[in-house]
Amino acid sequence: MEIVWLPSATEDLIFLLNRVDDLFGSSVSIKVRQRIMSHVYLLSSFPYMGMRDFRFSSIEIHYLVNTPNVIYYTLFENRVIILSIFNSKQSPENMQRMLADILKANGLL
Repeated sequence: MEIVWLPSATEDLIFLLNRVDDLFGSSVSIKVRQRIMSHVYLLSSFPYMGMRDFRFSSIEIHYLVNTPNVIYYTLFENRVIILSIFNSKQSPENMQRMLADILKANGLL
């Protein structure tokens, strides 16, 4: 399956990596990026490896935990669409609201 990053997910990744770089340095930022990207690339072969988020009933949303981050994605027309990357310390309600906004903005909900 093809991996497609929504602009929201790309922005999340850049923000996350910049923050890690500011707090811990570039070597840690590079390792975080490699961990996230290796998880994401596995989705092309194993798209159902993430847990399903049943808070969304009209669309199948999955997530991968890449501690302390959570990668949210959906499957659409033989593509894995990366929706967003959240810090796991955010409230579930906030993440759900932000995901709903992303899905609506991209015509997926």
